Amino acid sequence: MNSIGLIPLLVLAIFLTQCGGGKFNAGTPTVNASPPSLAFDETPLDVSKLPENVDTRDSGGPTTGTSTLVESPSDLSCETTSDKTIRVAPSDDADIKVKDDARVVMNVKGRFCPTVSDNLTVLFIIDFSGSMGPNTPDQNNMTFQPAAGNDPRSMAGAVKSCGRLQAVEAILAKFKAGDKVNVGTVTFASEIVSSHTTAPVDAQTFKETRLAEASKLSNFCSYIAPDSSFANQEMAVANAKVGGATNYAAAFNRAYDFLQNVKGRKAVYFITDGRPTAGGNDPVAAGKTAAQKLKTIENLYFNAFFLQNKQSGLQEDKVGFDNLVQTIGAPERVVRVDSAAQLAVEVGKEQVASFDPAQIKASLTIEPYEPEADLKLLSFAQDPANPKAWVFETQTFVLLGKGDDVYTHQVKVSAKAKDGTVHTSLVKILYQRTL
Repeated sequence: MNSIGLIPLLVLAIFLTQCGGGKFNAGTPTVNASPPSLAFDETPLDVSKLPENVDTRDSGGPTTGTSTLVESPSDLSCETTSDKTIRVAPSDDADIKVKDDARVVMNVKGRFCPTVSDNLTVLFIIDFSGSMGPNTPDQNNMTFQPAAGNDPRSMAGAVKSCGRLQAVEAILAKFKAGDKVNVGTVTFASEIVSSHTTAPVDAQTFKETRLAEASKLSNFCSYIAPDSSFANQEMAVANAKVGGATNYAAAFNRAYDFLQNVKGRKAVYFITDGRPTAGGNDPVAAGKTAAQKLKTIENLYFNAFFLQNKQSGLQEDKVGFDNLVQTIGAPERVVRVDSAAQLAVEVGKEQVASFDPAQIKASLTIEPYEPEADLKLLSFAQDPANPKAWVFETQTFVLLGKGDDVYTHQVKVSAKAKDGTVHTSLVKILYQRTL
């Protein structure tokens, strides 16, 4: 699944109004061969003219400059970060150079794009419940029999591996040298398996520690033994303090703890083989509540995989799969897999993001004016040229300044995906009206 996260592409259309011919200097952005045309409002938003801001403006607040209008659109590539800062000033080192007292009218156009680029935190949430081991439970009394479970260790070429390990390796193989990526794991059964759970660290450190040849089988291809008679099996977690049931709520709550204060984009890969059987009086409801809490974290991309080893002889758990779809919130974010080998393949496939066009909003904040002003969205739809991307465009607005002070203009665009996650694009324009 190549869509590890959603990265907003920002397209800034700049109108520079000043005496004489305007000069546009946007540094060295990546420009598409055919930038899309931009549909501008005839009346740009001027925050200083809103009724609640008139007193502040008349008391010496920042205002717009004056002069002739010049259009200069700039289309930045999908590699652009979701947190962009642009300096507009009458100086040679500005990103956009203007003359003194320029009237600047801007519009933000961008795309939410699937990407494997940097500035990303990846968290694997991995099921260590009893049915993931080398034995399959008897469907009548849940005692374990000597037959293959859902993700036993097996030979993958000349080495031992399992589906969970192969999935982790497939995702990490996508990153390029120099990408800023952090990676962590949450392992769970009836509770968190603390000995195998790690907070996100940089990808290189993760590879050197969690994926070291001597320990990677234990780190990812383990399970909680169903009882003491299985405790010495190769895959069993030694001295485990938890049972072999399945607790979604504990897993999602620990993931929330790890990610709630992390900046940038986040990608969660949840791998399980069964419905919740632990976590309070109603484990299913508790799991759904914890998933909703996790999805309140901005710029989080949720992927789930339901692993059922058909060779084990287990009956297909349709109820468990349906519950996982309901827990995640969108069927396109959940994949059913029938073997360890298929899990690694499905993890690497691209998946199209799905947004609700009615669930997008934009705002403009310029200090000292309060509160943030609503920006109209002129459009929000899938890109005909790239169905994996969604394109948005705001109305135009004027930059406000006063003398040589620098005023921050913050534009925030938030879009809600159909699985309930919220993705944002943030651009800060630092405007200096005169030197």
